[in-house]
Amino acid sequence: MSSEQNGITELVDHLHGLLEARQTPADMAITCLVSAAGEIALGMAVARPDCKDAYIKLFNSTVEQVRKQLRKELKTRGL
Repeated sequence: MSSEQNGITELVDHLHGLLEARQTPADMAITCLVSAAGEIALGMAVARPDCKDAYIKLFNSTVEQVRKQLRKELKTRGL
């Protein structure tokens, strides 16, 4: 696993721990994760300006897929 993947895993684990300990609100944790993903997309776009549009499209598409999956899971669980 790369150092970038380790960093992402550590961030997710840390936020999950804070949520379980009720030390951070869920909306803040979600915002942090989406913001981190946006920072990654920005970094990739800066490193490869020729691929900027593709990174933006990928980010937006991924956020939409996650939103749809969340709605599906909530519906499945009757929430």
